[in-house]
Amino acid sequence: MAWYWVVLLVAAGIAALIVLIGFVAALVASHIVTKPKGINRLTFEKAREIQSGWGGVDFEAYDRMEKEAFTIHRGDGVDLACEFIPAVSPSPPGQPAKCLIRVHGFSQNRMISVRFLPVFRAMGYSVVIYDQRGFGDSGGFCSLGYYEKHDLAAIVDWVRQRLGEDTVIGLHGESLGAITILEALDVLENIAFAIPDSSCTTVYNMVTALAHLPAFPVVSIVNLWVRLRYGASLKDIRPIDKVAKSEIPLLFLHGTADWQIRVSEGQKLFAAAKNPLSRLEIFEGSGHCMGHADDTQRYEQIIREFVCASEEALRREAPLEAV
Repeated sequence: MAWYWVVLLVAAGIAALIVLIGFVAALVASHIVTKPKGINRLTFEKAREIQSGWGGVDFEAYDRMEKEAFTIHRGDGVDLACEFIPAVSPSPPGQPAKCLIRVHGFSQNRMISVRFLPVFRAMGYSVVIYDQRGFGDSGGFCSLGYYEKHDLAAIVDWVRQRLGEDTVIGLHGESLGAITILEALDVLENIAFAIPDSSCTTVYNMVTALAHLPAFPVVSIVNLWVRLRYGASLKDIRPIDKVAKSEIPLLFLHGTADWQIRVSEGQKLFAAAKNPLSRLEIFEGSGHCMGHADDTQRYEQIIREFVCASEEALRREAPLEAV
């Protein structure tokens, strides 16, 4: 056999091995993303333990709170486990109710949202916390925002039915929760404000960078598998496009030491925002979604200022809408 045939066969074998490894890696990555288990799917007990380690989270107070459990039945057969926690004090007579919907990140569940209850309830907001699909007590699979944005829209509808069509609704989420919020901007109306913490600009690029896998063929195969299996496309999940079309105030939060989603992603999102009330607040030295844990006082003060400014903008617009 001529030497060039040997080289050709060896090269073909190496290429086939690379494709096989890429295919296996893609299937494993797809399963990790869509059907998280183990460390990628926290128990409620572990979520409580993590927050207790950060300090300042009063789960005894949470356990005593009045809560209304409810379930959102989605059209694709997924049930979402939710809790409605009433405001400490209802809105004054003649004023619309206020509600904050908290959206947790990948691997987490609604218990991770307990630490944010005090700051929003102190401003007169009722709070909805829920398990995103594929996590906690909710069914289904994770689609990294593709279907989750419609889940969030269904919860917004529930809030309006529960509290009134004129309810002032705000959104706050971290990582996957932030992606869900931003993706939902093109299917939601009359949202007062949104606070995305540590969001990416596009999910396809995020998965490529986070997994340290080549976009082609591995991430391409992941995308193909997710599309064929669940009808979702990672390439269609582009929060930056939704930001560029939205008119609502957006508060972007990001840590400079975030290695999962770089702070430059938050800067690009802010640059695309249209509402003049939109802000970008950077937490020096903080890791992924760790701004609140690292500097709770500053984080919550930023939220209070932003929410107050957003509410004031709503009040100024109200007379115009009534005409």
